[in-house]
Amino acid sequence: MNEQGRDTGAATDPEQVSTAIAAVTSSMVREFDLPTVLQSVADHACSCFGAYSAVVVLLDPRQVAGSAALHIVAESSRHTLDPSPLINTVGPALDSARTGAVALVADLMSYDDTRWPLYRRRALDAGLRGVRAFPVFGLSAGIGSIVIHTEQPWNSDHPSQAGQVFADLTALALSAGSGTDRVAVLDETIDSVLEGTTIIATAVGMLAEARGLDLDEARLTLTRLARAHGVTATGHAKAILAAQRRYPSDPGRAGVFDPPDLPNPPHIPH
Repeated sequence: MNEQGRDTGAATDPEQVSTAIAAVTSSMVREFDLPTVLQSVADHACSCFGAYSAVVVLLDPRQVAGSAALHIVAESSRHTLDPSPLINTVGPALDSARTGAVALVADLMSYDDTRWPLYRRRALDAGLRGVRAFPVFGLSAGIGSIVIHTEQPWNSDHPSQAGQVFADLTALALSAGSGTDRVAVLDETIDSVLEGTTIIATAVGMLAEARGLDLDEARLTLTRLARAHGVTATGHAKAILAAQRRYPSDPGRAGVFDPPDLPNPPHIPH
């Protein structure tokens, strides 16, 4: 998350951008958990752009031809996000995902640009002024986009190249599977991410309720618990859901809300 009160129109520190890209890249060099990588992309993109929000959206390969539904798989914001997901799943986001091209509105209040009128009204009602959607391009077609919204008109000093790098890293993470039919692998991976995102969101909500945390704190707690248990965030989220099925009234009995018990240190005789 970004720091509260940061000037969203300020130029971005190149070192911050380099560090953010390095952080996302380093998380992909070993076996990785896709929802966690996508959340990292959203968090770092939001921070680098000093944005209101950064959201990763993917086209659903399970939809029938021509329906082109978008799903939010990771989102980061300095604020509570607008209750309507439509600002991130229609307009520039959908256009960028479908065409594989950048979609930009420098100033949503400008009368010179008349595209996406319904989207623009919703975005302006949410207090937003600028948007850029960077395409996530997989193999031979667009598969999604990274949508950056700002509370000020789009600043020419924003690191636009970095936005596309984040989008390209997202595409690489999604297509990392190897096989003879990479298109099928990519569709299967996206389908798995959509399922994993739902599992993580459910587990984060359970953690938030059990521990009295807000959702950001709960998401961080899930990551730390997963690390402590030696599994991925998705793996531990599945364990939390399994515990809820086993102990509906008290899933914490399974130990999923706490780190594992540490073994007693060996006794060294004097």
